[in-house]
Amino acid sequence: MNKDLEVMMKKLNNLANSAGKAIDPGMKQIWTDKWYSLVKQYGRKIQSDNNYKENVKLNERLNK
Repeated sequence: MNKDLEVMMKKLNNLANSAGKAIDPGMKQIWTDKWYSLVKQYGRKIQSDNNYKENVKLNERLNK
């Protein structure tokens, strides 16, 4: 697992733990909303990174 992914997972785990420990329903909702927001953000970043890698491979094949 690369370092970026480890950092992402640590942040998501911290938010999940905070939501799980929250007593106040309002705070629980805030932590849950933040977790979902971060999942979407990280999903877009991972997809973008994968698209970039695929494009580099295609360009390398075209330039041969």
